[in-house]
Amino acid sequence: MTKRPHPIAPPPYHAVVPHLVVAGASDAIAFYKKAFGATEKLRLADPKLGGNIVCAELIIGDSVISVADEAPQWNARGPKTLGGSPIVLTLNVEDPDAVAARAIEAGAKIIYPIDDQFYGRREGRVEDPFGHQWVLSAVIEDVSVEEMQVRMAQWWEEKAPSGA
Repeated sequence: MTKRPHPIAPPPYHAVVPHLVVAGASDAIAFYKKAFGATEKLRLADPKLGGNIVCAELIIGDSVISVADEAPQWNARGPKTLGGSPIVLTLNVEDPDAVAARAIEAGAKIIYPIDDQFYGRREGRVEDPFGHQWVLSAVIEDVSVEEMQVRMAQWWEEKAPSGA
């Protein structure tokens, strides 16, 4: 066996690479390019599946995500088909307000507006047109765990949504 120079994954890959399944991978790729500045690394379409994308790799910042069309025969279904997803992706960016504005212009909807958070981040959450939710986040302050606990208690007193 030949020893690889990168035993886990070669750059730009990280130990975990999200694989997003969607209904309409081509449209999703166009959305991620417009909203998040993604660049397309590769795209594999299967002519036996009507040209559906079985794997596209996009680079967003320093990370790779994989995108594919739904393939029910392989138990690959997107959030819209499943009625939502328990997975939320965090995208760390320089300017979450600007990225949110681009995402909304490209068709995303706001789940939580961008705001300064007690734990030292400016962030909010959007849902892309394909059902995946993204936290758009930037560090604005280094906060110790102890201080986060204090601030979280204050937040519950002042700002927590009713019924929570």
